[in-house]
Amino acid sequence: MKNNFIKLITLLTVAVIYTSCSTTEEVDIDTTAPQVLIESPSVNQTYVGYWGGAWPEADKVIIKALGVDDTKIESIKLTVLNESRTIVFEKTVNSVTNTQTELVIYASYTPTEIGTYSLVFTAIDLNGNIENSVSRNFTVK
Repeated sequence: MKNNFIKLITLLTVAVIYTSCSTTEEVDIDTTAPQVLIESPSVNQTYVGYWGGAWPEADKVIIKALGVDDTKIESIKLTVLNESRTIVFEKTVNSVTNTQTELVIYASYTPTEIGTYSLVFTAIDLNGNIENSVSRNFTVK
C-alpha cells in the first residue's frame, strides 16, 4: 500500500511539473482581416439593359475582385442586390490550398431588369477574420 501511495505522489508531482511548464515561444494569432480589392465594375458604371434589334440581350456586367490576406485566405464571396435589396446573384470561390494568400473572384452577370444594383464582396481568412467591401453600385438603363 505504501508503494502505491509513493507511486501516486510521484505521478501527481510529474503531472503538476509537466502542466506548469512554461514556454518562451510566442504564438502569433492572426486577427487581421483580409483586404478586398475591387477591379470591376467601376464606381457607378452604366450598362445598357436592352439594345433591341440584332442585340436583344443586355450588356454583361463583368465583376472581378481580389481577396488578399497576410497569412491564409479561405474564400471570397460576391453578392449582387437589386434596388429592392433582393439578392439576384451570388458566387463563392474557395481556396484550393491552405497556403493561398490571394484569391480572385470573377463573374459575368447579365441583369434581367433596368435599375440600380449594388454588389458586395466578402473575404474570409482561415482564422475566421471577415472583411466586407464597400458596396459598389452600377446602373442598368
